[in-house]
Amino acid sequence: MSRGTGIVDRLSRSVAHTLLATRRWSDAVAVDFARSRPELRVLEIGSGRHDLGPEAYSLRPAFPPVAQFVQSDVNPAFGHRIVDVTDMAVDQEFDLVLCMYVLEHVYDVAAAVENMRRAVVPGGTVLMTVPHLYPYHDEPIDFWRFTEHSLRRLCQDFSSVEIRHKGMRRFPKGLLAIATR
Repeated sequence: MSRGTGIVDRLSRSVAHTLLATRRWSDAVAVDFARSRPELRVLEIGSGRHDLGPEAYSLRPAFPPVAQFVQSDVNPAFGHRIVDVTDMAVDQEFDLVLCMYVLEHVYDVAAAVENMRRAVVPGGTVLMTVPHLYPYHDEPIDFWRFTEHSLRRLCQDFSSVEIRHKGMRRFPKGLLAIATR
């Protein structure tokens, strides 16, 4: 990525976060989970690049110190545990998996969702947020924009799924799925 492209990416993210306010909305749901059970075992998929500013930081600070919180990413330069969500061998190790604005960058989405389902204990939760109305970012690995129907289909093997919308249901800014194993 050239320096100019990085500046444009940061600027477009900043404008999108300000206008759409989806990050604050979805982070509030994760904070509620953090408060509900302080000793959660949490896996965060795509903990992010710290060079993009505060909006790209991990949700780790929202969780109490007693939580077992694993930050992960596919890029070793980001300094987190290396986890490819499409190929991870994690079985019933976590109470909560956070996948916040990552799925649009994963080509094999079905494998990713199935692996996250397997990673949580029975009764555990996968919290996924995805953009619907959002500019391209991190190109060329920005593959998808999801609908409520695609999320429900992807989460069909969970025991329950709740879909929330930021904005109008038929024209959402973003979507949030709370899927319980």
